[in-house]
Amino acid sequence: MEYKCNYCNKNYASYQSRCNHIRKYHKVTVVENVVDVVEDVVVNVVQENEFNNKECKKCNKIFCDRIYRWRHEKKCKYENKNDKIEKLANKVNELEKIIKNTKLNNINKINNINNGTINNIHINGVGTEEVIDKLTEKEKLDLLTNLLFKEIPHVELIRKIFNNDKFIEDRNTIISNLQTKTCLAYNNESHKFEAKNKNEHIDNMIYYRHKDIRNIYNEMYDNKKIKANSRKLIEEYIEQFNNFKNTELYKKHKEEIIYIIYNCKELMKKLKDDVELEV
Repeated sequence: MEYKCNYCNKNYASYQSRCNHIRKYHKVTVVENVVDVVEDVVVNVVQENEFNNKECKKCNKIFCDRIYRWRHEKKCKYENKNDKIEKLANKVNELEKIIKNTKLNNINKINNINNGTINNIHINGVGTEEVIDKLTEKEKLDLLTNLLFKEIPHVELIRKIFNNDKFIEDRNTIISNLQTKTCLAYNNESHKFEAKNKNEHIDNMIYYRHKDIRNIYNEMYDNKKIKANSRKLIEEYIEQFNNFKNTELYKKHKEEIIYIIYNCKELMKKLKDDVELEV
């Protein structure tokens, strides 16, 4: 191989001879091996690209040809450790966001209830409640079969209304003092809680809850889960309710209902303030 001087076109047998010539006769400083360096860089880049083209990006396995590597990669199920770590980190971040949002939502719900800021609630006055539609089949069956356990269906239905937030719109009565003869009852026309005779109001509540029980029984009449002994007790309860009204047992149930409502007085006061604030 001959090395040609670019200044005078003379040929030399070696690269070093040409460099000496250029320095001596043309007074030019030559960077030694610059061509070799460039050539080496080019060769290394090409070799590195070829190496990378033959290496599986998932498992780092090296193949003799990029075609084999490509075929292997299509089936390779190995995940690079860095990729796994990145995916896990992303999942952890997503879970943290979900947990954080869930906690915030729960805290807001609890604060709303505790602070009485339950907004956009429409209260149903006595006789206009929508209790039956909110009951599940199991809840209906439980109410009807309460008689087997000496529990009175209309009392248990009122207990459920004042202790389950899905019936919040049907909480229309406030008893804040057991000694007074009055209570506060929601008026659908004025959209406010107004003073009512407590005994008469509780009588109305019992009448409509008994009516609910009768409608539930008519709806569930053909349900095979209600056994014969339960069916008999339920029918006797419904038929004899009017005669039951003036008994001592009725007064006892009425007193129990008053206590149920009284025990929710703080929550009901907050609900009253929130509802009337919107009017």
